[in-house]
Amino acid sequence: MITISVGNQKGGVGKTTTAVALGQYFARRGKRVLIVDLDAQGHVAESLGVDKSGGLFRLICQGLAVEQVAQNVRGDLDIIPNDHTAEQVKAFAAQSDFRAYILAQALGEAVRPGGRLYDVVFLDMPPSTDVLHVAALVASDYLLVPAIMDHLALTGVMTIIQTARALAKYPNVTPPVLLGVLPTLFERMTTETRENVAHLAEALGDVRYLLPPIPRDTKVREASSYGQTIWEYAPKSPAAVGYVNGSPVKNSLGFVGGYVHAGEIIERVIS
Repeated sequence: MITISVGNQKGGVGKTTTAVALGQYFARRGKRVLIVDLDAQGHVAESLGVDKSGGLFRLICQGLAVEQVAQNVRGDLDIIPNDHTAEQVKAFAAQSDFRAYILAQALGEAVRPGGRLYDVVFLDMPPSTDVLHVAALVASDYLLVPAIMDHLALTGVMTIIQTARALAKYPNVTPPVLLGVLPTLFERMTTETRENVAHLAEALGDVRYLLPPIPRDTKVREASSYGQTIWEYAPKSPAAVGYVNGSPVKNSLGFVGGYVHAGEIIERVIS
């Protein structure tokens, strides 16, 4: 089982959209996928058009197994939703002597209802540095950082990467490997965007950590409002498949960027 945290210490950068889009991408490719919603807003369930009550609280605070609280939403895609009990989860976790490990222990060798192991688990992280934020990083093998290309969002990128690397101070914790920074709501033609991309690549120290971008696309917002993934609502939209720009690095459809490109890169890394 591979666990991937999707996070940035700034809100509004497309964390939930990314977790849902990539979760469904892998599920459609035959992987058994679980998305755990750690954000108090509970947008994972809303984005998929299902009920969001109770899952995270019962998993962490009541000690139920993943297979008892996971909710099937699409084929091989399950979720553990979050609702107003998120503050109770944080309070419970903060009292534990093992708070940094609480999510890793709860997930364990997570199995689906019926007893089969998950292949990939996505953790939709809260933007604030609280106990669930740290616990998600401790539980993860990899970290994916969605980011819009403005100055404040880029500060959040470096902060979460530094937070992840600092986990080495915990006993028996290996910090998650950085999968990359995923530019979202990307507008190719603005000077500010191009400059911020260049600054981010310099700060990361390796251009390979800067993933092909997700173009700004109203279809993403529309899909969420209808409780559908981008693959169901607009599978040929730029956010899904990318765009043409002359780059020699293209996805399997001959485009650059889009969630299909991110999915293909991640699949190569974790397989």
